[in-house]
Amino acid sequence: MNGGKQAPRILVFGDVLGRLDALFKRVQSVNKSNGPFDAALCVGQFFPEDERWVEGMEGYFTGEKPVPLPTYFIGDYGEGANSLLAPARKTALDLGFSMGGIPVCDNLFYLKGSGILNLKGLRIAYLSGRYIPDVYQNARGAEASGGHFEDDVDALRAIADDKEITDIFLSNEWPLGVHNAADSSSDPNGIDLASTGSDIAAELASLLKPRYHFAGSEGVFYAREPYINPDSTHVTRFIGVGAVGNDKKQKFAHALAPTPASEMSPLDLAARPTNTTPSPYIKGAHNKSTTGTTQKRDVSQMDKANEENVQHWRYDTSQGKRQKRNDGGDRVCFEFVKQGSCSRGETCKFKHDLGNGVPIPKGACFDFVTKGRCEKGADCRFKHSLEDWGPAEKALPPGSCFDFFRKGQCERGSECRFSHSLDDPRPPRAPPSACWFCLSSPNIETHLVVSVGDHCYCAIAKGPLCPGHVLILPIEHQPSIVSLPSDAELELDKYKHSIRECFKKQGKATIFFERYLQLRAGTHAHLQAVPIPLSMASLALSSFVSSAKEVGFSFEVIHQEDNDNEAKQRLKELVGGGVNYFIVELHEGTLLVHPLPQGEKLPMQFGREVLAKILGTPERGDWKQCKLDVSEETALADQFKEQFQEFDPMP
Repeated sequence: MNGGKQAPRILVFGDVLGRLDALFKRVQSVNKSNGPFDAALCVGQFFPEDERWVEGMEGYFTGEKPVPLPTYFIGDYGEGANSLLAPARKTALDLGFSMGGIPVCDNLFYLKGSGILNLKGLRIAYLSGRYIPDVYQNARGAEASGGHFEDDVDALRAIADDKEITDIFLSNEWPLGVHNAADSSSDPNGIDLASTGSDIAAELASLLKPRYHFAGSEGVFYAREPYINPDSTHVTRFIGVGAVGNDKKQKFAHALAPTPASEMSPLDLAARPTNTTPSPYIKGAHNKSTTGTTQKRDVSQMDKANEENVQHWRYDTSQGKRQKRNDGGDRVCFEFVKQGSCSRGETCKFKHDLGNGVPIPKGACFDFVTKGRCEKGADCRFKHSLEDWGPAEKALPPGSCFDFFRKGQCERGSECRFSHSLDDPRPPRAPPSACWFCLSSPNIETHLVVSVGDHCYCAIAKGPLCPGHVLILPIEHQPSIVSLPSDAELELDKYKHSIRECFKKQGKATIFFERYLQLRAGTHAHLQAVPIPLSMASLALSSFVSSAKEVGFSFEVIHQEDNDNEAKQRLKELVGGGVNYFIVELHEGTLLVHPLPQGEKLPMQFGREVLAKILGTPERGDWKQCKLDVSEETALADQFKEQFQEFDPMP
């Protein structure tokens, strides 16, 4: 028991989507009628989907508008996220690593990456961002796009071995399979539970075993029955929360007053409601039970089933895959690297030194220590020098093998992905197996593919702007159209010519565009082709130029004819060598090129939004608003195949 001490009172909100006025109005209202509360926690997308809502957030971020209650958020993605968070991120770099939240303004805190927040005695684990395959292994890309970085996930895997009980786990995405073994009568309407959620959120929920798990992102409220955690006595309650101010009357605020586990008796912690179910994350949990059978089931049998099926996963970074382990092995202690100490002390299963008895110094770069490299290079604020760890006194170049330069040898030998020579550049990393666009990937949606060549293929775009909106992509993993080898470039030109001719027969012009953002082994090149009525083609140049001016940049104009080598050479001079860029090719061949300087942000949907306005359908500027089901996508693909058949360069 907590000896009469008042338990912390917490409000949890779903996706805020930039509606801070509505959020804090509700906070004030609930606090007045049922308060006082100690803090508000926000899961799901905190920033808006529409840039028009960004202006309404600025007053809070600058401190001009008051935040009535300490408020913590993890959904660092959406329109305006990077610009509004820039000062807070700089503060984080200046102050050093902190898991307790980065102050944005008075009473507003950004929970960056992952970690443990101690709030009024509550132990709150959090994972910021969402899973984006292309940036999962890229720190800068993850931060820029609001994605998980692999080390943030790995840190929570390490924290999961701590003996302390996690009271609350915050994730933006639902855990995949959370409805398994639950009463189907309580399933929320409007979403496909079988495919909803994230594997990462599910794995971390299984490892952390929180007493409460909150998530947003799905727009519905769902309070699952409590479930048993393997190897522990307490249960977990998962609660998915709706979006703030939604018009579907979904509950978007949830109040709770949990006594911290550290202050509870073992008997109270072990209490189980009558509707408790097995864990949804163990083998066989997909067999749903009814409320009645769950109530009658012997709890000891559920414990035994959980113990038999539990899996302890640890992420082996050097091998790039998960391996089953029961100890820390060669994994470095995340907490020790970041803070210079570890709360687990001698009981910690993870390394506090580099194998030679010399402790890892506080402030060391976690990437550099664990991987032998750091993508931030000179911009990194943490230590890369070996001077505190051994005789070597110079920093390793990016891509170097840490074992080789520290020990003089590397057990991986020729299989090592990192350089064993100061003159040897880092080998290119293999493309992620989760890449949506690699034709060999198990994730490729083959029903969208309409033509396949030797080096490139053509596919219907997901969430197409209009009928005929297609993509031209290299078959193998290539980062950008500009970087294609000559044979693939030649075939891509053939596809472009054929698509132009196909739409020309329909009285339409074709606009091509590509947005390239350099991500380590992430981005798969894709050139978008959008047909517009020939009568509107003359609007394209002025529309792109004026829209660019509104955003704050200008285009370099390159005039070219088909197979104009001089124009291609000029293009590669501007954006070759891995430079980020945005390119538009107008119907008559003119190229509009904008190299993206380091740090410059370009709206993700810029090209699509401009064309949507030209077509008179500005509401279709976001592909997520145009999603189709598989049958509709298949019908569009079949329709395009029929139209394209006589022009297809790969009959």
